[in-house]
Amino acid sequence: MKKSLVVLFIFVSVIIFIAGSSEQINLNSRLLFLEKENKELQMKLEQVNSISMLFQDYKDKQRLVPKESQIYALPINGLKKLNMIEPNTVIQVTDAAQCQNEQLWLYVSIPVYDSPINHKGWIPESETVKLTQDNLKQVQGDVYLKEGTPIYEVEQFSELNSGALNKTPNDVRGRIEKREGSFVNLMAPGGWYFWVEDKYLIFPKVE
Repeated sequence: MKKSLVVLFIFVSVIIFIAGSSEQINLNSRLLFLEKENKELQMKLEQVNSISMLFQDYKDKQRLVPKESQIYALPINGLKKLNMIEPNTVIQVTDAAQCQNEQLWLYVSIPVYDSPINHKGWIPESETVKLTQDNLKQVQGDVYLKEGTPIYEVEQFSELNSGALNKTPNDVRGRIEKREGSFVNLMAPGGWYFWVEDKYLIFPKVE
């Protein structure tokens, strides 16, 4: 009996030691992470405090963003992301500035379909391309429809034959979500989804 108690005591002590060691390791890892995060924040603050922007004329009033990207509150990578830009989106350019890292940034407006909050911000010019006739058909948003365009307000493409045919009550802008043959599924402001023949789509005008 006495021997069993000794063995139990040793076993419990080992468990407590292991648990304590594991907790200490986790604490040390957390401290290292916080130290790294603090250094990164300090570097970003230094960038903000020393920011310099040389504004310049910029010819393009709209650009195409071919891949998913972000707009920032300031022309500093990773500082404060304001909103996401979906792939193949046409953005409107308001201004341009050369920053201290010699990178050219554009101040832009992006299309949004719910709330207009955070729809303006900075993006590196390198993440955009010139909108041309060659890449125009890649554009997914914004595209436009005229008032009176026939549309099908059904969820699935297979439901087109059974869905009621309606017409747009006014000019509509939206984003192409899907393609099925000669039809596209369009997302318009207010969470409005419908199918329309692609022959009715009006793409942004190339400058």
